[in-house]
Amino acid sequence: MSIEAIARMAAAGASAPLPPEAVTFQPSPTTADVTGFQGALNAAGAPAVGAVDALEPAVKAMFTQLEKVNGEAKSVAEYANAAQASGAEMTPGEVVNLTMRCHEFMFHCQLTSNIANRTSDGIQQLFRQQS
Repeated sequence: MSIEAIARMAAAGASAPLPPEAVTFQPSPTTADVTGFQGALNAAGAPAVGAVDALEPAVKAMFTQLEKVNGEAKSVAEYANAAQASGAEMTPGEVVNLTMRCHEFMFHCQLTSNIANRTSDGIQQLFRQQS
């Protein structure tokens, strides 16, 4: 919407309809549009969108680390659920083991988060230096 249209709208009152040139419409892409775009990419020799083989090694390593953290979370949850489902109270050794696994999981989460934040900061610094 242009500044002039806003000024006219403010002068006419908020209930006045917007002039036709002030209204912009952004159509959403259809399935045919997306398919056509993918076909154009394939014709140009670009790898398929979402193809695992198209990922760079650094991106694969990042996803591998995230999958490890996700697997570790599932492992801790399964251990806790199994202890709860047994119906018996946990022994002190089991409580220490569960606590240790939770701390190890949190350490890996914090480490992964720290690496991601530092990588993001580095990329932002590169873009600032290039502009």
